Amino acid sequence: MVKSAIALGNDTDTNACVAGGIAGIRDGIEAIPQRWQDGLRGQELLKPLLNRLI
Repeated sequence: MVKSAIALGNDTDTNACVAGGIAGIRDGIEAIPQRWQDGLRGQELLKPLLNRLI
């Protein structure tokens, strides 16, 4: 989905962000590979916010 949005051209970074957000809503955090999650900087800030959101 995200790659298809980027391939459309024009404002590719915005298109990728919107498509990624929609894919995240559709597929959930489980769809993000664990190795990507492990490499995320700022996890100590993100996890409490994510827990409050969920």
